[in-house]
Amino acid sequence: MISSLNDTDGVRILSTGAGFALLNSCGVLQVTGSDRLEFLHGQLSNDVKGLVLGDVNTSLMLNHKGHALAQMQVVRRQDDVLLMVEGGQLEEVRAQLERHIIFDQVELTPLPDWRVFTLQGPRADEALRALEFLPESGFVEANGVLLYPNARTRAGGYDLLFEDSTNHLDFQDADTVSEAALAAARIAAGIALAHSEAGEGVLPQEAGLEPHVSYKKGCYLGQEIMARIEARGSLRRSLTGLKLDAAPDSKNITLEGKKVGRLGAHVQHPEHGFIALTVLRNDLEGAALQIGNATAEVVTLPLD
Repeated sequence: MISSLNDTDGVRILSTGAGFALLNSCGVLQVTGSDRLEFLHGQLSNDVKGLVLGDVNTSLMLNHKGHALAQMQVVRRQDDVLLMVEGGQLEEVRAQLERHIIFDQVELTPLPDWRVFTLQGPRADEALRALEFLPESGFVEANGVLLYPNARTRAGGYDLLFEDSTNHLDFQDADTVSEAALAAARIAAGIALAHSEAGEGVLPQEAGLEPHVSYKKGCYLGQEIMARIEARGSLRRSLTGLKLDAAPDSKNITLEGKKVGRLGAHVQHPEHGFIALTVLRNDLEGAALQIGNATAEVVTLPLD
């Protein structure tokens, strides 16, 4: 039985049960053509050619400076590759890919009728197992639904792509939760997203996104910078949790009047108050940080 929860109960259920949420900001881009694997392999940070049929991974779109601009799940099917793009950046991703198509046999097609949901929490497996819909690895696709593992909370869970927006699965013992509750659980868990915590000026390694970078594959956009970072082995900045005493009215993080960072996603958590993720220098623990009208302190992640 699916029921609706307020944000406080939503955060609780994501840590104790199973929560089901619509991801309004996520979009699906279909990539077809005989060169699709080779082309995407040269544009994205993770391995694409190495994906076997039925496999999925998370990848980033970098610029030539190695900055993490966008994030997506890459799904390899028989006749196409699906990119599930985070954070309302589908058109940005499509446009950048389009600019790099020269003689490649590749076509990019947004799929606006597809809807992306997520099922998160320690009881997510139970909800799927009851429907005999639990993938052992990669993804499962049946009856217009495509499902794969993707951890958006500390407990983890699955993303679901519905080809027919009227389609749904009747999850037992799952509750619908809001995107705000999901964001609170994500931030408390210290799980970064490129469009929120990275972007222009931020390397994936600084934002905790290094698992989505391949150091073994050949040339791709931003690869030279990734190789330098692998060789150097140390960074001055890293993903950091913040606790604030009020809702911030600015994105600029300052110390003694000087800007030291840019605020990432922030939310009012029912247990922890105002919390946020950002990328900061590693030597700022214990510093009196200011974010507009709010004072912030560095906290250890995850928060719960």
